[in-house]
Amino acid sequence: MSSNLQSKLGEGLSKFQGGLEQGKLKLQTVQEINKLKKDIHDTSVKKSKTLLELGQKVYKKIRIGEIQDQELLDLTSTLVDMDHVIYKTSRKVNELSSQPGQENAIICPACETPNDLDSKFCGGCGVKVEQVVEIEPESTNGCLHCGEQISPAANYCHCCGKKVSI
Repeated sequence: MSSNLQSKLGEGLSKFQGGLEQGKLKLQTVQEINKLKKDIHDTSVKKSKTLLELGQKVYKKIRIGEIQDQELLDLTSTLVDMDHVIYKTSRKVNELSSQPGQENAIICPACETPNDLDSKFCGGCGVKVEQVVEIEPESTNGCLHCGEQISPAANYCHCCGKKVSI
């Protein structure tokens, strides 16, 4: 009876050890799968960033006229409309953000610190600041590309960046 018990105990112990080994192998497999999935995710993120950068560069070349592919031009027409909305909305935000008593100051777009009109850089954070020049309606031309009003002295449209035809 003792040998029968030892034999059953030995069999049970062998099965237990076999189960542990199988569990260990499964755990290693799951860990390897997770590592591979992480590698796939990381590579996909890098690919997305590269595609975004590529798209932005192609878009800029289309906007300045270096690329004339009609299919790409059709795809970018929506982006041009969005650029126009962003530009007009930004101007409205700047108008609403200007506080009374600060007419003689340039407000930094980054930190909202008032700066002197002749400042080139913000005294609060060092970001380049520019004075917004109001365009007189009677001395403007419409951009042939986006329709935004531009001054006759401008070489490029301040909304879409297209070179102004003279």
